[in-house]
Amino acid sequence: MVQTGVTLEWLLEGFKYELSATRAPQTVIYYCCHLQRFCDWAATAGLPQEAHLVDKRYIQAFFHHLLHETETVAGGNGARRQVKRTERSLWPYYRSLRRFFGWAVKEDYLDRDPVAGLQLKCPRNRPVEPWRPEQIDQIFRVLEHDWKTAKTPRQKMLAARDHAIVSLFIESFVRLEELAGLAVEDVDVQAQRLLVREGKMGKGRWAGFGPDTKKSLWRYLGFREPLALGNTLWISEEGRQLRASGIQQVFKRLKHDAGLQHIQGSIHKMRHTGATLHYRHNRDMKGLKILLGHATYAMTERYTSFVEAEDALGLYENGGPLNWMREKKRD
Repeated sequence: MVQTGVTLEWLLEGFKYELSATRAPQTVIYYCCHLQRFCDWAATAGLPQEAHLVDKRYIQAFFHHLLHETETVAGGNGARRQVKRTERSLWPYYRSLRRFFGWAVKEDYLDRDPVAGLQLKCPRNRPVEPWRPEQIDQIFRVLEHDWKTAKTPRQKMLAARDHAIVSLFIESFVRLEELAGLAVEDVDVQAQRLLVREGKMGKGRWAGFGPDTKKSLWRYLGFREPLALGNTLWISEEGRQLRASGIQQVFKRLKHDAGLQHIQGSIHKMRHTGATLHYRHNRDMKGLKILLGHATYAMTERYTSFVEAEDALGLYENGGPLNWMREKKRD
């Protein structure tokens, strides 16, 4: 029997408990953050809080609000700016609301799903675009300059740290949050392996790195030890944990010093770079999927498709269909 007098906030609390029992913490946060935004908007707009009064127009009004209202977002350096959402950015809200109300109907808290009549297309994934070799070289030239000009042990630690961060990001294909969450004991420098204890969807995995990164990590760890205040792998100038936002700021500075500030792409683009280089070298799609931590081959194909397309376009360097047709006629 459908319950009456059930509020959105009360339902959201139950939905959170349901997710927490079966899903990773990151997944719970993903859904609940978007749903809380919906509840807050409804309360601010003075709309009914009873869940059974939510209908299709209610949901449409929320989407209209998202598209036409600017949002204040904070950058890694704490600076705030105003941004406007696009239709692509509606998808996480639509996905969260669909799952939330679907669960409520299944559990007999509601007799109808107000999202059922709405159809949003899942946005296509943006094409993978790695850094070009000459751009990577520019960044490493900055890193080498930082090392050569460092004077104090603390300056040397920071220069060695930044070199190790970029090197490990390229060679291990880990995600930013995974990289920031590493502890010293997660990295086996001698074996050239690292353990991601909790990746996307709560899954752990092993990753590897080559001799260059091994040397870079060995150098950094030597300078890190006397300055560190904890066991996190990456530390700040003060010896405390360097979080994901701090790593983003390191890369932003490197881009600027390398003269690449006009090139679109964050440090996550290093993951794309390493993965495409790996596939180009050995063409092992299954191995690449494991190293990237992908649940399906569909995501991995974004990386392999880039390499295959580049190879196909490379044929044009020595001619094209018209050239080949004429050559065949001459034969």
